[in-house]
Amino acid sequence: MVGVLMRTKWRILRNSFTGTKRATMTSGLVAGVAAAVCTIWLTVAAGPDRAGGALLLTMASWLVGWIVGPMMGGVDPGLRREHLRHVPLTDRQQAAGLFAAALVAVGPAVTLLAGGALVWYAATTGNLAAIPVSIVVLALFVLLLVALSNVVVALVGRLLNTRLSAALMAVPWGVLVCLGAQGWVIIAALTGGPETALPPFIADKLRLAPSGWPVVAVEAAGRGDWALVLGVVAALIASIALALGAWALLLHRPVSPTVIRGARRPGWRPATPLSAMVGKELRTWSRDLVRIHFLAFALVYVLTYVLLPLLINVTDYLPMAGVFFAVFAVGSCAHLHSSDGTALWQTLLLPGAERVDVRGRQRAWLLLVGPAAVGLTVTGAIWHGAADMVPWAAGLLPIALLGGAGVLVFISVFVPVRIADPHKRGANPGADGGGLAGIIWLALLTTALVSSPSLALLIVGTMRDDDLLRWLATPVGLVLGAALAWGLGRLAINRLARRGPELLAKLG
Repeated sequence: MVGVLMRTKWRILRNSFTGTKRATMTSGLVAGVAAAVCTIWLTVAAGPDRAGGALLLTMASWLVGWIVGPMMGGVDPGLRREHLRHVPLTDRQQAAGLFAAALVAVGPAVTLLAGGALVWYAATTGNLAAIPVSIVVLALFVLLLVALSNVVVALVGRLLNTRLSAALMAVPWGVLVCLGAQGWVIIAALTGGPETALPPFIADKLRLAPSGWPVVAVEAAGRGDWALVLGVVAALIASIALALGAWALLLHRPVSPTVIRGARRPGWRPATPLSAMVGKELRTWSRDLVRIHFLAFALVYVLTYVLLPLLINVTDYLPMAGVFFAVFAVGSCAHLHSSDGTALWQTLLLPGAERVDVRGRQRAWLLLVGPAAVGLTVTGAIWHGAADMVPWAAGLLPIALLGGAGVLVFISVFVPVRIADPHKRGANPGADGGGLAGIIWLALLTTALVSSPSLALLIVGTMRDDDLLRWLATPVGLVLGAALAWGLGRLAINRLARRGPELLAKLG
């Protein structure tokens, strides 16, 4: 059965690598390969003396990424437990089969590529026997990452069944992912400044974590401590077995779809179709667990990103909190039509409803994200207490919001991702969200690209110390943002009107 499921997963991946699926998978693959290359580069650049500390940090970041990745960008396993519902398999057999199928994916391959840094580190120990040890522990480490990732997805599915819990469970994921980008702040705060080598008291703690075990095994093999090597290998194997056992227990409970029904509020009647669409979208934002979870993740990530530098008395990030939130909100929300699923047929049956649909989604998103972004910007600027970052915030916020509203609907229509209809979902927004990681990266890159004119004015103005150029970014951002909101929205409307049935087929 394991071989059958692995071959099935391979055929699913091969046959689905077309159209929008190809775009999302390619963007995710590029991001993963870039992270793997960065891991190898950081380890090699650190040199043999400090490579161990660099590996401890980077492998810890990979562990965190594997655990929080499904919560951040969704998972697209190809094979789900529901597909095996009528197959006579025990829970342990299902866990083993799904685990083997999960190995046939881009993530494990990219992680193995990043693990080349561990093999290089083994070669620098001077003991050739450390090289095969590094290969063995690397393979076991990747197996453990895949198992832990699926256990976390199944566990969170037990916990997330309300709107409040969907938002609260985004808190640890947002903080942990942000630590991968801002972890240097904590090291600087603990050591009194940036250090070229990892402090010993931090390295010792990281060696105790599962992500540090492969480094411990390689270092032990380098000095000929084979008892410790065998102990690490046994610990990795035992951890994989425990994770699979936990996964089997979590698979035992049948999945019961969670449907959130809001109370009816009679009395308000929309004056126009556009206001009706805006109201419908705002109510959806307050009820859909997937949308709540990913928007909360964006907010938590940004707050952690700008507040962590306060540990070393750096407040320059605070005025940019609103800009960062708007950009991340675009990436976390660029699945509007996908999250609605096959409900799109209601729009397609009404002639001329495409314009109302797209414009209503844009306005609802701006009403939801705009006030929060402006409030974060004003609060951050006051807290910062200086005017040096105000032109940056004022220049980038309009294009991040207005241009983001255009990017949002453009990606939603042109790059759809299949997500289960709301009434067919379980209780885990990470798993229910489908393969959104590629969508998130694509939206972030696109938003950064459309903001480049204002960003260029700010950079040049800062380099020349020219206040006129810096403040010129604000009207440029307003005009360009409005043009992008209208133009990209128009493209989305035309696409929906001309190829709406094709989009519905992809979402069904």
